[in-house]
Amino acid sequence: MLIDTHCHLNHERLAGDIEDCLQRAFEADVQKVIVVGCDRVGSETAVKLAERYPAQVFAAVGVHPHDSKHWDNSMGDWIRDIAQNPAVVAIGETGLDFHYDFSPRIDQYAAFRAQMRLAKEVSLPIILHCREAYPETLEILAEPEFADVRGVMHCWAGSVAQAKQTVALGYWLGIGGTLTFKNAEEIRAGTLAVPLTSLLVETDAPFLAPMPYRGKRNEPAYTRLVAEHLAELHSLSYPELAEITTQNARDCFPKLV
Repeated sequence: MLIDTHCHLNHERLAGDIEDCLQRAFEADVQKVIVVGCDRVGSETAVKLAERYPAQVFAAVGVHPHDSKHWDNSMGDWIRDIAQNPAVVAIGETGLDFHYDFSPRIDQYAAFRAQMRLAKEVSLPIILHCREAYPETLEILAEPEFADVRGVMHCWAGSVAQAKQTVALGYWLGIGGTLTFKNAEEIRAGTLAVPLTSLLVETDAPFLAPMPYRGKRNEPAYTRLVAEHLAELHSLSYPELAEITTQNARDCFPKLV
């Protein structure tokens, strides 16, 4: 079996056929998915979906760097409370995005550190978004205050050296559809440079569909395509790769059942 460790079934592009998406995922051997929140509304929807489809859907709650300008203490209090829900397996996605800078960087840093502290407080892993901010993100992860926090750097797109540094800090790399892109040599090299026990598979659906669906709507069933590509890259059979990455997901997200 596979676990899609990062998708957005709470996104409007997937809202119309969630049950069909989950059925296609199950038929593709993707038996569990983590639906990730980017703001309060999206996080609440993720939790509702997890409650509606128990044992197949789980939730992560948090504030994306794009929305970090809206962060305040009341949001932190809400995340602390909702994180007690058994369906919530992680905090996030949070982090830094210096590509778009939709929120001021000072606000991104504040929301990121606040959610790292929350993850530590409630003993949950963190789901990290990082775009054009790998040195800055890694610097925060290495701060002594966050030495006990673990999680995943979702949609991995860093260098080989950064992959090794991320894993050395105790984090997993989330590998999605970009692995299959023709120009993704650095991503493929990164997966080969770290232990297989440090890799998770994901889709980020509805975004970043793998080949041959690039440019179309992504969905959790396509986790299978990512896993098959990763297996071939590592000279493993699909069942071997599936077993390893599923155990990795359980290690990263202990509340997955």
